[in-house]
Amino acid sequence: MEERIRKFMEYKGISASELADTIGVQRSNVTHVLKARNKPSFQFIEKMLQIYPDLNAKWLLLGTGSMVDTPVKSRTLFDQDTEPISQTQIKTEKILEKTITNEQKPIQAQEIIPGPISEKATSDHELQDQFFSSEKPVERLIVFFKDATFKVYNPSR
Repeated sequence: MEERIRKFMEYKGISASELADTIGVQRSNVTHVLKARNKPSFQFIEKMLQIYPDLNAKWLLLGTGSMVDTPVKSRTLFDQDTEPISQTQIKTEKILEKTITNEQKPIQAQEIIPGPISEKATSDHELQDQFFSSEKPVERLIVFFKDATFKVYNPSR
């Protein structure tokens, strides 16, 4: 594994001290691993794989496969090939838009016609019988007038 770490460092063009600083271990730790004095710890390998996501874990641990994973990059909206729009297409689209807007009929507002308003005076008891059930007593009625005034009606008093 020491040889594979050394090859990866050559591939990236970094020194042992740069690798140690990058993955956050002591420089002596990297030196001891490269000289086969110590084997790399789990944290050492984990940090390498986290910092260098393109490093193939199977290659580093077992020596199989390629050194660097080449992920298949999924194409985003901006990576997709597009065909340029010709000026004739733009003109045709503008003409179509104009004909569509000319053919549309304007929407007319519908007026709400109020129903007949009864002008007869009703007594307090008739109002209460007409609009409210006896199951739930009315506490208060507030009537708002167009001149921004109001009147409070308390049937229980």
